[in-house]
Amino acid sequence: MNEASRTPAPRTPTTTNQDVLAAALAALLPLGGGLLLVLGYAWLGWFGVVLAAVGDAGWGYWWYGKNEQRWFPESLRGGQVGGIAVLVAIITLLLFVTIS
Repeated sequence: MNEASRTPAPRTPTTTNQDVLAAALAALLPLGGGLLLVLGYAWLGWFGVVLAAVGDAGWGYWWYGKNEQRWFPESLRGGQVGGIAVLVAIITLLLFVTIS
């Protein structure tokens, strides 16, 4: 028995839209977390990094709990990913304004 035969099959087939949303979410969550750490460092030095790390952990805990203890829920909506994208865009804008 090989490794592929032991992995469970997905319960429901996913659509291309769900796959694109999951890929966007997989890119945005760590990007936003990293940018928040850099923004914390730019504003408050190492103390800001610690505060940003606590904020990152809180963000992850909130997202995980909001989606029924799943990082990638089966029914992702565009509004959820769009909200995360707006939040990452705001963090990026604040970082660029701070640096320049």
